[in-house]
Amino acid sequence: MSGYTEMLEDINVTQELVDSYIIANENNVIEFESDTYYKDKSKIHNIGVFASRNILKKEVIGLGSIDNIFRTILGRYTNHSDNNNAMFYFLKNYDTIIVAEKDINKDEKILINYRDHT
Repeated sequence: MSGYTEMLEDINVTQELVDSYIIANENNVIEFESDTYYKDKSKIHNIGVFASRNILKKEVIGLGSIDNIFRTILGRYTNHSDNNNAMFYFLKNYDTIIVAEKDINKDEKILINYRDHT
């Protein structure tokens, strides 16, 4: 069982429920170009987010969400891993940013532990 599957089980949520939420909110994704990351095919879950350049530990990678309504590519397509290299941080205005928790090499997948955020 993957860490993602364990997390869903722990919070008593099915993948079907997650998928229905994603479909219902797909129009809330803001897509724009970034010189820090890009989305591409992922072996973890169809689409993932990858580093366009080397990213240093503690560097802000970008916005994950805006006004707790709109998500960016980074906030929508960053995959889960128990061995994450980035983390969500919630700001007072309800935006989220994603910060590197480790150095991330160019073309490396940016991964978040969905259970762990500040």
